[in-house]
Amino acid sequence: MSDVKTQVREYHRLTKHSFKGYAPSPGFLDWDSQPDPFRRYIGAPEVELPLVTSESTVSYADLYESDIEPQALNKRSLGLYLELAFGLSAWKTTGMESWSLRHNPSSGNLHPTEVYVLLWGRVDDTLPPGLYHYAPHSHALEQRALLQPAAADEMSALHPSSMGALCFSSVHWREEWKYGARALRYCQHDVGHALASARYAAGILGWRLRMSTLLGDDQLASVMGLDRDWGDAEPETPDVAAILGTGAAHELAAEIDWTYLAEQLVEWRGEPNQLSAEHAYWPHISRVMPALKKPAAGDVLLAPPDAPSARLSLNCVAPNAERIIRQRRSAQRMMLGEGTTLTDFVRLLTLCMPSAQRAPFDIFPYAPAVNLLVFVHQVAELPPGLYMLARSDDLLADLKVSCQADGLLWQPVEQVPGLPLYALVDGQDMRKTASQLSCYQGIAGHSAFSLGMLAPLDTVMDAEGAWAYRRLFWEAGILGQLLYLEAGAANLSGTGIGCYFDDHVHDLLGLAHEGNWQSLYHFTVGKAREDQRLTTLSGYHHLTREREPFHEPVTS
Repeated sequence: MSDVKTQVREYHRLTKHSFKGYAPSPGFLDWDSQPDPFRRYIGAPEVELPLVTSESTVSYADLYESDIEPQALNKRSLGLYLELAFGLSAWKTTGMESWSLRHNPSSGNLHPTEVYVLLWGRVDDTLPPGLYHYAPHSHALEQRALLQPAAADEMSALHPSSMGALCFSSVHWREEWKYGARALRYCQHDVGHALASARYAAGILGWRLRMSTLLGDDQLASVMGLDRDWGDAEPETPDVAAILGTGAAHELAAEIDWTYLAEQLVEWRGEPNQLSAEHAYWPHISRVMPALKKPAAGDVLLAPPDAPSARLSLNCVAPNAERIIRQRRSAQRMMLGEGTTLTDFVRLLTLCMPSAQRAPFDIFPYAPAVNLLVFVHQVAELPPGLYMLARSDDLLADLKVSCQADGLLWQPVEQVPGLPLYALVDGQDMRKTASQLSCYQGIAGHSAFSLGMLAPLDTVMDAEGAWAYRRLFWEAGILGQLLYLEAGAANLSGTGIGCYFDDHVHDLLGLAHEGNWQSLYHFTVGKAREDQRLTTLSGYHHLTREREPFHEPVTS
C-alpha cells in the first residue's frame, strides 16, 4: 500500500463512529465561534441578479430527457440558474432566531461549499467575462477578476458549445466547527450535492454540465484565486470544476487549458471576510490533505454505462421541476407507518443507476463505484428486509465475496425485473437495526426505507490515485441529491445521514472493518412530520423591497 493511500485509509479509520465512541469532535457547540454561512469579498464589485418570479413549464420528468430547448445566456437565465442550483430556498424562524435553507443540501446546514462562475461567454456590459463569486444571501455575483477580452474570444471560438465553468471549493472550518475530524467527509458529500444540484438546475434551462477530469488542485486554486494571501480569512480548498454549456456531454468533455485561463485573469478585486473570530485545529484533516491532492493528469474518461430505461415510469411523474427543486428540505422527523408504492420505489432505484445519457450522472465521468444497501420498511408489494442495489456489474462479484455474513440470500427481486436489486435478508423487520446503525436516529427506521452507500476504497484508489477518496464521496453526494428530489416527486421527504456506526454497518454484512468495502453515507426516505413551532419565510423575502423582480416568462 502506497504511503499516500495509507494516510487516507488511516484518516478514514480514525474518523469512524462506533457504539463505543464517536470520532474526535468538539463535544459541544461554541456558539461564539459559529462560522458565518456567507462568504463575501469586501471591496469586490457586486452585480445583482434578477429574481425571476415566473415559473418554468419544464416538468420534473423532462429533467431526465436531453431535448429541452436551451435558453440564451443572459442575466435573467444566469440568475435563475444560480438561484435554483445554490440559492436560498427558505428561512425558518422561531420568532427569536432565524436561519436560511438552500436548494443544495448540506451536512448540518453548514454549507462549506463555495461556488465561483468563470465566464467567457457574453452576458452584458455589467457582467464582462471573468471570475465571479456567487453570493447566495444577496443573490449577486462578486467580481473577483476580469478575463482578458482576447482570451474570452479565443475560448468562445475553441469551445463554442460552452459559456463558462463552475468552480467549487470548500471551507472546511464550517463543518469542523460542529463535527471535528469527520468534517472532511461531509465537505466532500456537499461537493457531490452541489454538483447534482447544478446539473438539475441546468436541465431546466436546457443547459448541460460536465466535470473536468484533467484539472489538478493547484491549477484550480490558481484559476479561483485561492493561492493568494488571504490574511486572517479562513482558507478555501479547491474541489472541482465543471464546464457549463448548451452542447451535448461529449462536446463539453473537450478539456480546457486551465493554466492559460489562470494567466489571463487580471485586475483581481476583493478581500474575503473572516467567518469566525476563533478557531479549533483538527490535525486529522490537515495531515491527510496533502495525500488527497489531485494532480493534473491525463485521466481516462470512464463514462458509466447506460442504465435500464426508466421512460415509462417517468412519464407518470408530472410535477413542475422548479417546484420540486424549490421545495427540497431535509426531514427532521418521519411519520411512522407511512410508506411508499412499489412504482415510486422502483423509479427511484432505476434513476440511481448510472447512465451517461441522463441526469445527474451524465455530469460524472468516473466509473460507478457506490452500491446501495437498502433497508426496506414499508414499500407496498415488497417484503421488509435488507436489499442490495448493485450499481456496478464490474464490482458485484467482489462485493458478494467480501460479504461474509451467514445466510445472505443474494436473491434477485422478482417484483423489479431488469433492475439489479438483490434480497439479502427477506421478511425481517429492519427498523430498529436501521435506527441503531444511524447513530440511534429514529428517522432511519420510521421511514418507508433507508439506505447505506458502500464503496470499494482500495479498488478505486489503486486505479485512480489516493485523491479519488474524495470523488467517492462526491458520487455519494450526487446520489443524495437525486434521492432528495425523487422523494419530493413522490410526495415524500428525504434526509441525508452522515452520522452512522461505520464498522457495525460492515458487521451486518460480514465485511472486514478495514477491508476494501466501506460505508460512506446513509439516507432515509419517508413522510416528514412537520415542526409546527417554526414559521417559514421565502428565501429572498429580505430582498423583495430592494430589488425589482424579473417577470419575463420563462419558456422551454
